[in-house]
Amino acid sequence: MDLVKRACPIKVRLLPRPGGWSDVYFDFGDGEIYFVISGVLGDSFSSLISSLYHLYPDNDECEKPHKLMEYKKAVILRDENYQEVGTKLLEEFKEYPYGYSCIDIPWKANFMWDEEGSSSEWTIERPPTEDLTFNLKITIDVHRAEIKHYEYTVAYNDFCYAVADACTQALKKHGFWGYHFSTYHDDINIRHLLLLKSVALGNLEVRELESNDDQGIGEISDFEKEIELLLFDM
Repeated sequence: MDLVKRACPIKVRLLPRPGGWSDVYFDFGDGEIYFVISGVLGDSFSSLISSLYHLYPDNDECEKPHKLMEYKKAVILRDENYQEVGTKLLEEFKEYPYGYSCIDIPWKANFMWDEEGSSSEWTIERPPTEDLTFNLKITIDVHRAEIKHYEYTVAYNDFCYAVADACTQALKKHGFWGYHFSTYHDDINIRHLLLLKSVALGNLEVRELESNDDQGIGEISDFEKEIELLLFDM
């Protein structure tokens, strides 16, 4: 599998430390912002990973609705041959279009990192379409002795790249077991991380499935490619 590093304007560092705490540093291009995550209160770092995963419309996920996500109803548009040609938000119709089917489009994620006395509230939005290339609007409110408000607009694949890089480096240092017990309860979902890394690198080959239902085996993915992608340094 051809995996190639690229430049990314965003930098993220994830640093688990003793007692179930994690330090996280984000640099969106104007200096680092420091966050603290408690291992026993609030959401975890994997809430960010999960949010990015579920904001991508083409993840073939059947777990919706996800607790962190907000969705908008969209109508599937079809041509005269009943072929799908796009979607239109249901809220844009004056009345429900009879005979059309609807889908849920993810467009907003909300989570909160607790610092046991302070907190950081995140909102991540994307345009409510099925486009696979899009920008994110990120809003962060940090509640400490001084309240700070941050807003950024970033490319989805760049943010995936930076977050996936942070996860890769943390896991290479701590391992899956070590990461779990360092943070007390957080687990990085391998499937979610694989999606972020494949989107970030522009290589969706790892997500290809071979169907063997006729043999009673089910779906098969390439384990070696998945491991290669997990180990790849961004």
